Amino acid sequence: MGTPRVTQKAIAERLGLTQAAVSLALASNHSIPVETQERVQAAAREMGYIPDPYLSGLSAYRKHVRPVHFQATLAWLSNYPDAEGWRSSYTFLNYFKGALHRAAELGYKLEEHWLNDEGMTSARMERILITRNINGLLIAPQPRPHVCMTFPFHRFSAVTFGYTLSEPKLHLAALHQFRSMRIAIREVLSLGYRRPGLALADDSDLRADHNWSASFWSEQRRLPARDRVPPLLSRSLDKASFLKWFFRHRPDVVLAIWPAVYDWLVEAGESVPGTIGLALLSVPDEGRKFSGIWENPRLIGAKAVEFVVDMIHRRETGIPSVPNSILVEGTWAPGRTVRALP
Repeated sequence: MGTPRVTQKAIAERLGLTQAAVSLALASNHSIPVETQERVQAAAREMGYIPDPYLSGLSAYRKHVRPVHFQATLAWLSNYPDAEGWRSSYTFLNYFKGALHRAAELGYKLEEHWLNDEGMTSARMERILITRNINGLLIAPQPRPHVCMTFPFHRFSAVTFGYTLSEPKLHLAALHQFRSMRIAIREVLSLGYRRPGLALADDSDLRADHNWSASFWSEQRRLPARDRVPPLLSRSLDKASFLKWFFRHRPDVVLAIWPAVYDWLVEAGESVPGTIGLALLSVPDEGRKFSGIWENPRLIGAKAVEFVVDMIHRRETGIPSVPNSILVEGTWAPGRTVRALP
């Protein structure tokens, strides 16, 4: 006969605790004192406790078929200089909406917390989150690339969005920019365009960990040399620098992030899509006007919630030794700014 499975009940009996307390302590629930959590988790390791996969599966099934009831709260943690700054991005706002909806489906609330509130410190925010029994954090996109955060992540399960948080390196959910650029280029080529040109601010490429430019160059290698348009990667992309590049190299379709490029082309006398095509790498309207890539931002937000909830269930906290990335492919939106060429 095999060795009997170590149960939570056995751990509870050994430590003189209730089974409910042991279960919460194993989940690093903040309602249990840290000292008790550490004592329970040490005993579990010593006794060889392994969660029963069949019970875990049964629990997941019950959650799926039964009405969802409130379980706990997650935090949306923003580091913008202004409390509402991240909301100015259509994409970030939809990350939040997708996260909010998925959290509710799983029985969680999602609260907004702002790290730069008056008098706020990392230590004070930690106390607030613990007091509110919040175990899971969604770290909102940062206001700029290469941001370093000093925060006591060891107490929490945390997932961030994209690549703007440079340190610490957390698990992340993001658009698969490399494949999305590939999708965009191959779609415009299938319409008959031959000379795609990329116009990006350096900041936009940095926010994507250079995946936009890397993918563009990878795809451009497949084109005949005469059709390879040098990309415009500008520290400060503005109308003057864009039009100088455009009239010098004459791409027949422009790939860009900013919708303002449409206005610059029209103001310069071009017809979109009559004389020039335009494909945005992140359309703001699901393709109702602009052609290009729909990021599926609500799905990205939902996947971030699923990731952090799974971390909570696995009792995984702190900075990961090997960060994982969930990459969601963009969807081609036909829009009205490219056309099939004869």
